[in-house]
Amino acid sequence: MYNDDFEFIADSKKLDPLQLDPYRVYVQVTYVEPYWEPYQMKYRDCTSECANVNKFVFYTPFTSTGSARGNVNEQFKRKTIMTTECWFPYVKNRLEVIDIEEVTMTPIEVATEDMKKKNDQFAVVLPKDSEETDVKMLQMLIQGSIGTTVNQGPLEIIQTFLSENAKHPDVQDKKYLQYRSRLKYQCKCFIENCKRALEANKNVISANQDDYQKEMEENLRRFKKAVAPFIYNEQVQQQLANPANSQLNIDSSLTRTMSTDASYI
Repeated sequence: MYNDDFEFIADSKKLDPLQLDPYRVYVQVTYVEPYWEPYQMKYRDCTSECANVNKFVFYTPFTSTGSARGNVNEQFKRKTIMTTECWFPYVKNRLEVIDIEEVTMTPIEVATEDMKKKNDQFAVVLPKDSEETDVKMLQMLIQGSIGTTVNQGPLEIIQTFLSENAKHPDVQDKKYLQYRSRLKYQCKCFIENCKRALEANKNVISANQDDYQKEMEENLRRFKKAVAPFIYNEQVQQQLANPANSQLNIDSSLTRTMSTDASYI
């Protein structure tokens, strides 16, 4: 065969065999991650994440209009889970895929998973016990989460799916409360993680970074104020609306309302 007989497709979208040239060889390449069932995650850590793996997952974004990307309320994802014949690592570099499962994620599920991934990043970077803080990674995560322009992403997600007037044509009504509660819980975890990250950063920065620290703290304060009407329960919202409660501890109120949402996870 000549080079012209080969074609690499660097895309995870579905291919229509009828649209392919039968006289050419196509190789589709995409990025995959190890996939674990929720119950398996309790027994795994980062050191064993890539050991004894026989399931992998990749995502294909799409919208109902046909384009790959759209607004958060239009963004679907196709989750493809592949099972290999043996477990990696193996004596062979390539293993046959013996099973493929596809799951279509609705926009609110996509948003929830995006927020969960942010929280998973915090879980890796935030120092534990006597661990030394990776200052560079910590500050990159802070900037990527509550930077002035970056935090518009989480804010848009919260306003789109957690407002009282949010439309939900993509799921059945009986399931929507569960979806909203899962998203609300991840958003509350995100705020708590941002707070913890700033506290950790404050303990390791030098004097010439005080202005940066104050800027990030102010960004987080504005973000909390903007999302308060969407993630607090009605009682806390009434307290926040009362001028007499201007000194209400937002963080403690946030923690008190997290347990209810966690029950839907």
